[in-house]
Amino acid sequence: MLPYNIVEGDAFKRLNFADPAGARRYELKTEKFFRATLMPATYEKVANRVRGLMSQADWVSFTTDGWTNPPKTCSLLSFTAHFFHQSTRQKVLLTAMVLEQDHTGAYLASKLTGAIETWKLEGKVHMGLRDNAANMVSAMLIAKVEDFGCMAHTLQLVLHDALFSQSTVETIVKKSRRIVTHFKHSEQASRHLADCQKSCDVPAHKLIQDVETRWNSTFLMLQHVSEQRKALRLYNAEHGSITMLTTTELDLADRIIAILKPFYDATLEISRDDACISVVIPIVSLLLAKLQATSEDVGLLQMKAALRDAMNRRFDTVMTQPNLTAATLLDPRFKDIYLSPQEKEDAKKTILIFLRNRREQAADERSTGVESDDHNQPSTSAASTGSGLWDDYDNYTPDDSLPNPDVTAEETELTNYLREPRIARSANIYNYWSCSQFPGLEPAARKYLSAPPTSVASKQLFSAAGQIYADRRSNLLGENAEKLLFMAYNIRQ
Repeated sequence: MLPYNIVEGDAFKRLNFADPAGARRYELKTEKFFRATLMPATYEKVANRVRGLMSQADWVSFTTDGWTNPPKTCSLLSFTAHFFHQSTRQKVLLTAMVLEQDHTGAYLASKLTGAIETWKLEGKVHMGLRDNAANMVSAMLIAKVEDFGCMAHTLQLVLHDALFSQSTVETIVKKSRRIVTHFKHSEQASRHLADCQKSCDVPAHKLIQDVETRWNSTFLMLQHVSEQRKALRLYNAEHGSITMLTTTELDLADRIIAILKPFYDATLEISRDDACISVVIPIVSLLLAKLQATSEDVGLLQMKAALRDAMNRRFDTVMTQPNLTAATLLDPRFKDIYLSPQEKEDAKKTILIFLRNRREQAADERSTGVESDDHNQPSTSAASTGSGLWDDYDNYTPDDSLPNPDVTAEETELTNYLREPRIARSANIYNYWSCSQFPGLEPAARKYLSAPPTSVASKQLFSAAGQIYADRRSNLLGENAEKLLFMAYNIRQ
């Protein structure tokens, strides 16, 4: 992450890499050695390891996102692969492609197609995760890749459309932002606030400055302002300088926080490193259940209705996407409890068609001498009285009625799988399928459970890119940035 010329600095040269008690025998390498010799050799070594992993993967899903460096001299498009490997789901960065033309859908599609060909993933790509930008949607369509919009980004749009755009909420957010800014810009004010926290016996938490493009930071900002109301009032009485929220505004902020808490829990859940796309349908169902109006919702009916409408509009297709329903059915934590009878049958059909086609393909390859590589939906008619996202899931009681036995081997195994009790929500689903008693279903699990629900992996990559493009490295060529990111991301694989 550091520029090569750091090895020519006086501080680096003072380091003794040999035995301090013996003669210095190590000759320091020049900047040119690291740049022209060690970096290319290391890149090739890591690339060979990644190629080996890709050759072993049956199915690969990928996340992609765009990024532009601070000087606006280089744009990159990430391509991060996710796939089953033994008892885990691995992720590797395959490339961070330099974008040299306008970011049209056709151009982005050509870059994605080129990455698939370079890494020999033809016929292995299950689906791609992207943001909701029109050019990315178009790129996936042109590249003929089944895709899904990043769930975290979609939730951001839901909350912006239905909540943060309301004038009353916007006023509270702006006033809270000014309060936090006051303390962020003054060490003296922060010190006085700490004294007020002690006097009021409230937690000594720091106020959080929000980022407009990350709604969860706004949630945390409101939560901390509400929590520190006594200390803030005392500070304002003693020192002034801030415009405190009124009692009515604080009450509204508390209601907003209560509504947003399940969304915050959902964002944490889908942003986990091992999160699977199979959680999309359960989380959407749980959030909609939380937004059902109750008699206790005085003053919240309009907010809940707006959020419910936005959720239905933004996630209106999730129950009709075969990749999502099949993934949910193959997740041993959920199976069919969030699918209607018809949705369950459609998901079973998707899985069985895939398994039948795979069996027939294997039979064809054997005949030519080529070896092949090997419901009941929780009610949403009434809102849950709890505040946790997963309350409805944890309290769900299944119907003990059993489906009729089927005839084919795949159908029988799928039926037996659905009859088994669900595993704990905290269990590792990838470990479950690596040693499952239903080996005939494992190929389908390796395909449909390979995708994450968000493109967070690509966004994490660009946090590293921001470190590489430091002030002393602002003229770094895009192709070299791509190699450095590739190594930084994959070197521990």
